[in-house]
Amino acid sequence: MTFSRHLIYKKNRLCYNKIMENIDKLNELIEYIELNLDKEIDDKKMSQILGVNSYTLYRIFLFITGISLTEYIRNRRLSKSALDIIDSNKKIIDIAYSYGYTSPDGFSRAFYKFHGIKPSELKHNTNYIKNYPPYHFNTTNKNIELNYIIKEIDSFKLYSTYFECTADCIKSLASDFWKQKRNDANLKKLLDKNISYGIINYSKNFAITQKVQYHIASQSYFSNSQIFKIEKSKWAIFELKNFENEAYEGTYFDDFSHYVYSNWIPFSNYNIRALPELEVYYPNGKTEFWLPIE
Repeated sequence: MTFSRHLIYKKNRLCYNKIMENIDKLNELIEYIELNLDKEIDDKKMSQILGVNSYTLYRIFLFITGISLTEYIRNRRLSKSALDIIDSNKKIIDIAYSYGYTSPDGFSRAFYKFHGIKPSELKHNTNYIKNYPPYHFNTTNKNIELNYIIKEIDSFKLYSTYFECTADCIKSLASDFWKQKRNDANLKKLLDKNISYGIINYSKNFAITQKVQYHIASQSYFSNSQIFKIEKSKWAIFELKNFENEAYEGTYFDDFSHYVYSNWIPFSNYNIRALPELEVYYPNGKTEFWLPIE
């Protein structure tokens, strides 16, 4: 691994007014979506509101809310379309088109899956239907000091083993995966005596599928591992607490990355690259979170 000589050291204390400003941006995004549920919702406009690119927008939204932006918009449209059917004389086909469906059949299937009833039966329905409310970002007093370094790092090679899941499952499954692999005495010794890595590798179609691979990796070969290449990139490397060889604590990493996504990225003037995120565990217990940026 070759490190650039040009290291930019920064220590960043996030102020309360900055957090408030970011909450305002997020609520402005929700307001834009609400005003355009029955119109075209423009990715470019949503990205401009947060001041990031489209890829970063989708990543931020999922990390903060726990639901993909695509699914959130779909749920809000299906929730609001039910009220349109009940309270207006619009034809179902017109309602379907206004909420972005290209055919009444597609709308009917999605509507039934969401509400448990066909749109054509709704006016005579006596059962409950779903309301999916708009998200609201609350004010917070949370203020965390983040210590980080920006580094340009050449490509490097790791050896890894992995499992695949959706992004919302990593918190629970990755911790179990570490415990499982560390039950192998030889692998535990290798991971403890060398720098080891947790890798979150996002699907190329992440905005749609939310599929990820979670890898446990080392610079040294181990049984049944495969080569995993990390591309050359600029990285924001955040200092975390020491784990003392007990790698990966799901709740801690989830909370930390949530904070970085919501309170560092929008103010950093960086976007996230479509590359893996890294958890880096050093033998002395030092731990870092590596976020690829551009």
